[in-house]
Amino acid sequence: MSHTPDHHKGPLHLQRNLTVCTEALGEVLRSAVAHSVTQVHSLYCRCGQSQFISKTTMPTATLGDARVAEARARHIESSRRLRKAKEESAKAADEEADRRGTCRFFAIRINDEAGIVDAYCRRCETRILVYDRDLYWGIKRQTGITPPTYPYKCSCGGHAFEVAIGFDYPDEVLDENDINTITVAVRCVSCGEDAVIYDDEAT
Repeated sequence: MSHTPDHHKGPLHLQRNLTVCTEALGEVLRSAVAHSVTQVHSLYCRCGQSQFISKTTMPTATLGDARVAEARARHIESSRRLRKAKEESAKAADEEADRRGTCRFFAIRINDEAGIVDAYCRRCETRILVYDRDLYWGIKRQTGITPPTYPYKCSCGGHAFEVAIGFDYPDEVLDENDINTITVAVRCVSCGEDAVIYDDEAT
């Protein structure tokens, strides 16, 4: 059964770390390669999150206490009046929490020859495997040893980047990992320089 590329949002191992790419960086990636690019996503790390639980303390008293009934009535009325304001502010609060809990800046380590690209979150140092040619489809290396990767630096010496990843899906898509090509572009946080650092055709 065939599927359109829109049904897929990047390879399975990356989906939890992919989000909407900025238009400018996406255009840089698309214009830098000769082949088509079906999708472009931005890499992000969801780190440093905290969960907040809001509790409402209700008054306690005996069953027949009129003051408790009155307080409860006021509480219900107050809740009704505040509900709309809470709903309106919920979206803004969620966006702020998402901003605090996510990071879009990464240090990059790469091995062009072996086809390995790793990204390390600049906030929590979590490693995200962007691409590994040999392991991408679950093929084990004969030696069992992962080749070393090397730090990528901008021409300005910067080593923190916003990362965009482009995928080209064939017309007849079998699954999320069924890509033709993968392209990785970065934008230096220090100087704003854009560069395509990796472009590979799936085999």
